[in-house]
Amino acid sequence: MDIDIILEPDVTPDQLTELGLLAESCGINRIWVQNYAAARDAFLSLVPLALASTRIKLGIMVVSPWEMHPLKMANALLTLNEYSKGRASLCVGGGAEWNGIMCIPVERRVRAVRETTELLKAACGEHKVTNYQGEMYKASRFSAEWAKDTPPLIFTGAGQEQMIRMSTKKADGIVLSDAVPAFAAQAMGFVRETLPERDASVGPFIASNFWAWHVKADREAALKEARRELIIRSWLGMHHIHTFMNEEDSWYVQKNKQPFINAYRDRSGDIKGVPQRIIDELIEGITTSGDLTEMDKHIARIGEFKAAGLDELALRLHDDPADAIPVIGEHIVPAMR
Repeated sequence: MDIDIILEPDVTPDQLTELGLLAESCGINRIWVQNYAAARDAFLSLVPLALASTRIKLGIMVVSPWEMHPLKMANALLTLNEYSKGRASLCVGGGAEWNGIMCIPVERRVRAVRETTELLKAACGEHKVTNYQGEMYKASRFSAEWAKDTPPLIFTGAGQEQMIRMSTKKADGIVLSDAVPAFAAQAMGFVRETLPERDASVGPFIASNFWAWHVKADREAALKEARRELIIRSWLGMHHIHTFMNEEDSWYVQKNKQPFINAYRDRSGDIKGVPQRIIDELIEGITTSGDLTEMDKHIARIGEFKAAGLDELALRLHDDPADAIPVIGEHIVPAMR
């Protein structure tokens, strides 16, 4: 299983280049840059690293069908792919951050991601779209014959069964979101059941997962960071946490998310009023958190995703990524080979 990393969206292009080269030297497979609304352009931010690096793959997650037409995505992605000599990737998802900003409703999420994926695969693989007649998109006379490198990979952000099955047929891969090992194993069951319906011409399929990494020399700093970021672990959705929490505690979390939101917004990591046992159980269940003395435990936890059948795991880094990357390179990368 290959190991990727995901960085905070506030990293500058210069910092991204420095961290990307460090990750490359540590054996990291891919560096993902998140496409947030309140952040620098992800495609442009990766160009300096594309020029400076030689091996590490470069990915952008997540771009939604409503913020950018699929053929404009293709042009941007193919340009980054040219700069990196065939190492670019894009994750398409049905997220709604840009929709809220642009006041556009999210409709027919799976259909929108499907048609975007189909258009991207045609534009980036065949380098042309002659006459595409979808239900949400129509396109003709598109050409990218200038693109000569190995085609970029098209992933989708897939969190539920319908999206996972569609993506297995159409995309180069999926990136699950904060899927605990039990859910990752279930998702891989959907993938295996659907693979026979995949056209052989689409190529190999890659399964990955977005997973929080809070491991530091200072245990309390690691756990504070984990507490602070808990709410963005798939919004602590029931379909994730019920796999390791009892029903009563799972429903308690669903009804009491405001303290988690406050701890994220004020950056304190202080989740007021929530029983500590529930906080501890969430951190243990939906993140990898702790200090360096627990590395055997961390390796075993990451190994559960390999056992579930994933091909890659994308570790989400927060504070001090320059400290985290060598630790991952020394301990996790070789253990998962």
